[in-house]
Parts: sequence; C-alpha cells; structure tokens
Amino acid sequence: MKKSTTPPLPLIAKIAIAMTFINSWVIFEETVVDRHGLWRYMPYYRVGLFCTWDAAVLAVTLLLLLVSVARSRRRNGPAQSTTPPFPLIGIIAIAMTFLNTLVIFFVWPGVLLRVCF
Repeated sequence: MKKSTTPPLPLIAKIAIAMTFINSWVIFEETVVDRHGLWRYMPYYRVGLFCTWDAAVLAVTLLLLLVSVARSRRRNGPAQSTTPPFPLIGIIAIAMTFLNTLVIFFVWPGVLLRVCF
C-alpha cells in the first residue's frame, strides 16, 4: 500500500472543521428538529435550550478532534518545522467558518440563550 503524499492539516484547519460540524448540528436543530416537531420523538431534548443532544454532539466532535490531533502528533513527532505554507483559499475558508460560528451564536435568534442557559 502506498503512503499518502498529502501534507497533514494544520491545527487551525482541524478546529475549523470541528466548528463546521457543530454549526451544521445547530442549523439542523433549528431548521428541522424545532420547526417540524421532531423534538417530540427525541428523549431528553429541550426546545430552545442546551440539552443532552447538544452536549453529545459537542462531546463527540471534540473527541474526534482530540483523537485526530493526538494521532498526527504521535505520527509526526514533536518537531514540525517543515510544514508547508497554508494556501490562501484555506485561510479564507477558515475565516469564513469562524465568522459563520459567530453569526450563529450571537445573531441567530434564541441561540445565545440556548448556549448560556
């Protein structure tokens, strides 16, 4: 089997991917679960509040991120000085992901209340 020649993703890209998964869950929850009444069939779900489903998605996403980071550090060793520069389109995509997260958490109605209470 051939070894992969693609360079490993930087940590900031992995964090952005994890945030995209969390954003996708929040959007799915707001647009599908809450609006169409699917919450009735989900035990321990609380409409408009932080619940066990949110905690589970957050925990699984963070666990996958930590496993990915730990695996890449173990494989590459502690010194990574030969990392190639990240392309501009990647930097723009990561910035858009962070901005999207800020909009979802602080602008979308009701989401700020769900995160805080």
